[in-house]
Amino acid sequence: MIRPVLDAGESPAAPAAMWLVTGIYLGAWSVRGLPAAIALVVLSAAWMALRARRRGCGRVPALAFAAFWLGAGFTSGRARIAMPAEQARRTFVHAVSGGPAADVVEGVLADFWSGTPPRARTILRAERLRVGGSELPFRAEVVVFLSGESPALPVADRGDRVRLTGRLEPEDLSASERDIPLPWPRYRMSVKSAFLIDRLGSTPLSFATLPNRALFRALSRPRGSGEDFERDVRGPLAALLLGRTAELDRGMVARFRRGGQYHLLVVSGLHVVLAAGLAALALAILRIEGKRRDVAMLLAVLLFVLVGGVNPPAVRAGLVVGILLTTRLLERPIPGAQAIGLSAGILFLGAPDQVFSIGSVLTFAAVCGIALLARPIASALPSRPRWLMGSLAVALAAECATAPALLWRFNIVAAGAWLSAPFSIPLSAALIAGGALLLAAYSLGLPGALLESLFGSGVRALEWMAERAAGMAFLRPTPPLPGVILVGALLAAGALSRGPLRTAGFATAAALFLALALRAGAPGPREGFSIEALDVGQGDAVLLRWKRRAMLVDGGGPFDPGSTDFGRTRLLPKLLDRGVTRLDVVLLTHPHPDHALGLFAAIEELPVDLLARSTGEDEGGLYARLEALAARRGVPVRPLLDGDCLDLDGARVSVLHSGGRRRKTDAVNNQSVVALFERGGRAALLTGDAGAPTEADLVATGGSLTPIDVLKVGHHGSRTSTSAAFVAALRPRVALLSCGRRNRFGHPAPETLATLARFCVPVLRTDLRSDCRIDLEPGRTLLAWRGNLAP
Repeated sequence: MIRPVLDAGESPAAPAAMWLVTGIYLGAWSVRGLPAAIALVVLSAAWMALRARRRGCGRVPALAFAAFWLGAGFTSGRARIAMPAEQARRTFVHAVSGGPAADVVEGVLADFWSGTPPRARTILRAERLRVGGSELPFRAEVVVFLSGESPALPVADRGDRVRLTGRLEPEDLSASERDIPLPWPRYRMSVKSAFLIDRLGSTPLSFATLPNRALFRALSRPRGSGEDFERDVRGPLAALLLGRTAELDRGMVARFRRGGQYHLLVVSGLHVVLAAGLAALALAILRIEGKRRDVAMLLAVLLFVLVGGVNPPAVRAGLVVGILLTTRLLERPIPGAQAIGLSAGILFLGAPDQVFSIGSVLTFAAVCGIALLARPIASALPSRPRWLMGSLAVALAAECATAPALLWRFNIVAAGAWLSAPFSIPLSAALIAGGALLLAAYSLGLPGALLESLFGSGVRALEWMAERAAGMAFLRPTPPLPGVILVGALLAAGALSRGPLRTAGFATAAALFLALALRAGAPGPREGFSIEALDVGQGDAVLLRWKRRAMLVDGGGPFDPGSTDFGRTRLLPKLLDRGVTRLDVVLLTHPHPDHALGLFAAIEELPVDLLARSTGEDEGGLYARLEALAARRGVPVRPLLDGDCLDLDGARVSVLHSGGRRRKTDAVNNQSVVALFERGGRAALLTGDAGAPTEADLVATGGSLTPIDVLKVGHHGSRTSTSAAFVAALRPRVALLSCGRRNRFGHPAPETLATLARFCVPVLRTDLRSDCRIDLEPGRTLLAWRGNLAP
């Protein structure tokens, strides 16, 4: 006989999870209080046990219940996040004080390798750091970059215990100010060769990822199907079932992201639910019912999670499905809210740092949305065809619940994804089924030509839907977090209410979401303009704004020409935080990666009216690549000549230098565009990486240089630029200097800083103050920056 564990409507695990999460947040940020928290847990547990014993039932006082879980969360957050973070900071400071010797770190690889040297990277869950002749505790998250001559990866893979030798340094500031600060420090480590990685042994995670590793090796065996196979079969198959997203074609990724459907392409909580549904369908066809069906579904979910490499989103969703199936097997069924609460409690007690993951927020938002909203949405839709309306209700429920978080974190309103979901989600399920058969064929050494053809056709169809959805997806300015939280609260209140209150809750949530999505970002100055050096590391990205106009000069980037995703992760968040959703002009001063790579994402994701560039040499083919992208996006391109002028709604850009003859030293740098931006009687000179030879030519022309308000210092403050004669001719009131923190070039040079100091020019540096903005308005100049950082 099946007996419910709880009375109708009871789900105590849900509020327990909420109190637990609150406690973890408080404990993670605390500096003391662990003994008091432990005492609170013990006393509240004793209180609940005493009350339950006296009353002879399981009822417990609400205050004791809340205190128990709040104290448990605080204890976990303090002991497993705050205290290790404090120890890691002390250990790192001790290591730095010991001199420039190579750092040796031991820990466990928390992710698979992505890419190949020099772009190979992974995440290390560090445990110890060798300082001198001793090893000190160092429980920290370290992003590892591998470059140089290396044997084939992986030397060690996810879950393996390793020892790394390289250069350890603190992670840079996050790209966006919207990001909630983490209570633990993050570090990055550069390892020059895989020979500096020693595999020390295995962990339980190593064994859990063995199925994934074996299937990936089978998938990676050479096959004779060419580029189409790599793009349409191998990459999507590796991402969809194995969680190896680095294997995807970058162009395909961009199209799915623009359409708000990237989650359909990678292992996620949705795919766990789809896998469970596929298993249920197969078992129904085979007429397997009852407990045998539940056991088979439980094994199918477990197998999917293992094949996916124990991917965190899959683990989160697998916990929910697994708990529901297990309680059914034990003939003790529980409500969906109770299963969600139990899974959250198990996950966050085991890994409290997951509370701070946006993936956790999205997973539980989607699951809660389906549990709370699918039925009300289904009741408002036609009843037939049942499969279509049911799929639409579930898809809309998940989209409604996750839309506020997606708008805040990724600035996207994916309206097209809502409409295509009833078709794209079933197609994703079919790809999971076909991909599983294809992986099985590869692992058994069987031919898979027919399955490859069908799978590739399905991927292309899904990509076609993503491209259509991209036409109805919009990037919006970053909304205020309290407003986003209020939308979620109103949705939950509506789902838990009845009658007019439900309607009012949903209507208010929809109206507030639309207000957040349609709101315009803050404009630039009505008179004059603002100029801001964006913190993009060792590179240049300068944003000029006036009214609702914007001009971007360079886009930053690493020195690896293949890293065109840099702009999406580093530059676009900054633009959207400032309310910039279109660009009147994008100007590339010269074709070097640290100036050009961020522009790929800017042109691909935002409306751009004009791409302007120097007439100098196209070193590395960056001009050609950007122009090809601009042609696909319908953006006109204009090579700038000496003396050209751009009139931009009351602003004027005058080109003082562009291209020219090739010089013996710094040839491409000295072909940079040097342009004067003027509006409202204020002026700023943009110099790219132009050096002293170009500066000398400009000084020699006489009238081309006049006193200005702002000088963007050339070539990141290198000693080869910003000559005394150049500064004397310009007499700038303030200078902007963009360079990376602790960069290997020694920028800015002491000689350059001394020259600027001699002429009493204050300098705002991105390596010391992060994003630096100057508002130039008639009669006043305002300075602002993001922070004060250690050099």
